[in-house]
Amino acid sequence: MIGSDGVRVSGFGRRRAGAAVLCCAALLGAAHANAAPYVPSDATEVLEHLPARDGAEWREIAALQAELARTPRDAKLAAEIAQRYLELFRAQGDPRLIAYAQRGLATWSAEAEPPFEIALKRAEIAQTEHRFDVARAELERLGAHAPRDARVWLTLSAIDVVRADYASARRECGRLVLLQDVAIVGGCVAAVQAVTGEADRAYEFLVRQLADAGDLPPGIAAWLATLAAENADALGRAREADTHYRTALRAEAHPSVYLLVSYADFLLRAERPGEVVKLLAEVPPADPLLLRLAIAEKRLGSDVTKRLDVLGYRFELALDGLDTTHAREAACFALYLADKPDVALTSALANWNVQHEAIDARLVLEAALAAGRAEAARPVLDWLDANHVEHTALRVLAQKVRAAS
Repeated sequence: MIGSDGVRVSGFGRRRAGAAVLCCAALLGAAHANAAPYVPSDATEVLEHLPARDGAEWREIAALQAELARTPRDAKLAAEIAQRYLELFRAQGDPRLIAYAQRGLATWSAEAEPPFEIALKRAEIAQTEHRFDVARAELERLGAHAPRDARVWLTLSAIDVVRADYASARRECGRLVLLQDVAIVGGCVAAVQAVTGEADRAYEFLVRQLADAGDLPPGIAAWLATLAAENADALGRAREADTHYRTALRAEAHPSVYLLVSYADFLLRAERPGEVVKLLAEVPPADPLLLRLAIAEKRLGSDVTKRLDVLGYRFELALDGLDTTHAREAACFALYLADKPDVALTSALANWNVQHEAIDARLVLEAALAAGRAEAARPVLDWLDANHVEHTALRVLAQKVRAAS
């Protein structure tokens, strides 16, 4: 399963080209200004620790911004600043970083056809915010003008996998054959195969690539290991999945929010909440990570009242059906923490209308069973059958849903 946040390819040469950065932007909820705020009774209570902004990354961004102030129409420089913010967002999950990235492109906001790099970053931001139609239109225009830019086809493929347009995703992966190394092309194709009846084949390829991963950049190694972990999990090979997740965590100094969420979900399904607490003890305060931490703490018997208050506030618009961007996390919150299966099902179905990944299918199936409304899961059952999805746990859930219908 490839994340919906897009991918980045940079110049490392043919063998080392690319750095696929995985995470689910839909998992990154933001506080909403018009929702009733949580007000702590103790003025000294710490609600969250914001990531420090005095590291090397921030100093580099400050230097780039100072340079841009002198040359405000420098498109490549503005795009680089936006890219730095997107990379921080994928590592930290702070939605304010998306706003910072957008702000850096403001000079070209009124232009329908801005410089290539600006348009590409604009598309990536739209993708991150789940404005998939906007992102796709921008990327298709870029692909027509620059058909040899691999970033366009990788990002389009990521969008089409999330939206279950697998035929288009395969075509876009095919565009990479003469542009990228076999690891990049194969990873792209494997993400499609994983949900179209070829999970075994995808997994075999990924394992072979990981065995020869010595010269791969850390980002690509982490991407391939994460894909392998998710494929192994889907095939019911839990031990191998765990090994691949740990390999992915070791590949990068700062694992992405996507990877941490994916592994935390795996551990929660394996009834290993203590390991989730350990995994997420020192991570950035991204909403999807705090949500998994709260679920783990609840299963360990800890008092999660304060976490419920804060998370409930952050997901309020999504729970009310007014924000589909964060419907996935709202469904998780309602189902696993708030014990509101009907609300969870509504959010899960709203999310399913936007994205079709294994986690989204699981939410609909589990919420439908918990709410006693098995018939509501029909769209997911149809997706499983139409695409011959090989996923052991989802198939078990699907059998339960059919039996309850």
